[in-house]
Amino acid sequence: MRERKMILIVDGRAEERLALQASLRSGYEIMEAADGNEALQIITESAPQLAALLLAADLPGQDGFTLLRILQDKGWLRPVPILLLDGDDGEAALERGAPLGVCDVLTKPFRPGLVRRRVDCLVELYRHRYELESAVQEHAARMRDQDARHHKTNLSLIETLIAAIGFRNPNSSIHVQRMREITSILLTDVREHYPEYALTSEQVRLISELSILHDIGKIGIPDEILNKQGPLTPEEYQLVQAHTVYGGELVERIDFQGGESTRMYCYEICRHHHERWDGKGYPDGLKGEEIPIWVQAVAVADVYEALISRRVYKSAYEAREAVDMILRGECGAFHPKILEALRRTAPQLTQNLSGESAHPGELRTSFVQRDQLSPRSVGLEHLSMPEDAQMLFDLEQEKYRVIAQLSEDMIFTYNALSDAMEFSEKFCKVFQLPPYMSDYQTFLIPSRIFYPEEYKELQRRYQALSWTSPELEMDLRLPLPNGSRPWFHLVLHILTDRNDRERKLGFVGKLTNINRIKKEATEWQKRANTDPLTRLCNRAGAHVLFEELRQESRQSPMELTVAFLDIDYFKELNDTLGHDAGDQILTSFGQSIRRLFRPDDIVSRFGGDEFLVVMKKMGDKTFARQKLEQLCRQEVRLETPGITLTVSSSIGAAFFPRDGQAFDDLLRKADQALYTSKREGRGRVSFYEDLSDPQAQN
Repeated sequence: MRERKMILIVDGRAEERLALQASLRSGYEIMEAADGNEALQIITESAPQLAALLLAADLPGQDGFTLLRILQDKGWLRPVPILLLDGDDGEAALERGAPLGVCDVLTKPFRPGLVRRRVDCLVELYRHRYELESAVQEHAARMRDQDARHHKTNLSLIETLIAAIGFRNPNSSIHVQRMREITSILLTDVREHYPEYALTSEQVRLISELSILHDIGKIGIPDEILNKQGPLTPEEYQLVQAHTVYGGELVERIDFQGGESTRMYCYEICRHHHERWDGKGYPDGLKGEEIPIWVQAVAVADVYEALISRRVYKSAYEAREAVDMILRGECGAFHPKILEALRRTAPQLTQNLSGESAHPGELRTSFVQRDQLSPRSVGLEHLSMPEDAQMLFDLEQEKYRVIAQLSEDMIFTYNALSDAMEFSEKFCKVFQLPPYMSDYQTFLIPSRIFYPEEYKELQRRYQALSWTSPELEMDLRLPLPNGSRPWFHLVLHILTDRNDRERKLGFVGKLTNINRIKKEATEWQKRANTDPLTRLCNRAGAHVLFEELRQESRQSPMELTVAFLDIDYFKELNDTLGHDAGDQILTSFGQSIRRLFRPDDIVSRFGGDEFLVVMKKMGDKTFARQKLEQLCRQEVRLETPGITLTVSSSIGAAFFPRDGQAFDDLLRKADQALYTSKREGRGRVSFYEDLSDPQAQN
């Protein structure tokens, strides 16, 4: 970014412009304007080069505030500090100008040294802040782009594989959906009853998701064999068995975003889900514990689902009968612990796969119910074969479920007519809620779910939604079962009656976890508010902390001492000892200040040799003087050239709320008291309330 070195002085009085130009011309290119129109023309042409704007409030024609409103609308001066030039005490002007971007006021008559110091500090601060904001934005954009690419890769992979299997085998789309649920139920039971396997809930979730890919190797089986209705010949059966080998080979070529562990789970599932406990399975003849426990769970799930499903070559078995057949060993030998898990979970499997409600008020669109849908009901009446229509319908259902599952989005819908809320599978897993909730308004307890201020804002935005403006977006924190409250981005779209657009029928929404982005933005913001040399907060950081104290004082009144100080004769020390020694003095001095004050007091380096201290709950002048006088003499140790120096500092202080309430106002008054300390010999403390010279108080 090109360095900004131009300062524009806008004042109708030539003598005032001349005085300011004399203070600043050694380090900047100075431009002048006598009125708002001339200033606007210069800014239009030179905004990218502008380092600061010094603007008189009382311009001829349109005043300075009118010009500021124009500039604010155009957005040209966001990275530029704006200082008002005012003949009064400046408090009223600052209060009026702050919403328009004014950050400081220079009162008349101008003091050349003070003008230069303030302008230098603000130019440096704004440049640093703008660079960090740009870095934050670029970093966040890279993170979003990287996440989007990862999600797109995963989505394309799974969607392509499932579609390929489904279109080649009409039974596969229903099969993979059931496989996920059966595997999850079995492994959850194993996790609960057999701790020796050390399965985690995340492993159960991942393996259950990967189980849907167990038959991807069937892509390599010819259609006439895969869909043959009669018995297979020995040669054909051997070809079908090869799908386990093909599946393992396919997995080895996939670059899994989840890492090597994800590849390992998927490979073992695809290659070994037909291995048997007694070693009579294929393709490798593994036996006993040679077969991972999760693979054996997938194997039982595969057999169980095949038994309860109707095929062209057989009818569906009842769920209870299917369980008995597996337990009796009629379908091959399986791990005894997996068989015990099947025995324990048989009622749950029957309930979940039959369409019966698992909980009162919970709605499930079951596979049995889907079997009863006609082709016309799903818009596929042009297809002649019910199996094909059903397959395409279920494939679409599975595709959208996978899309929701692989993305970071959690989907929910609300029906105002029945006061019912439905949640996507990912939403249920994250928040541990049932997929369907009736009497939702009775369940909703805002104080338990939302922070008050966020709920109030959400209500305000929701009430403002209409047919012409149906969507809202906001960030908010929501509680998870583990007690944390991460940040989520909410998008909510209302649904209205097509015959009465004023009538809201409900809404559709999605939540995206943005906690990582929020944390990174907070870290970048922290860096933006920290002085890189002393590691104290800078002016921007001090301003934020002061506003927090001021908000706190509205709940519980308190007094604050605001002290502004700088190191006496620092320029001479810096010129004599060198810049490295000067940096060591600043660092050591800053550390000394930090040690002298409480952790909740504000200690800040403003720039150069200027520091700020804000003492919390401190309005007693005598005690404040005793505390601040400790800063008037400080010993600092220089590693290079290896000497110890005693440095003095001059200090000015003002009290909140006695001397003012605005940060910049108190800072200006403390600065005036600081100059009193310098005039009276340096190395001392002065208070704004003691200033007797009316001109100094201006």
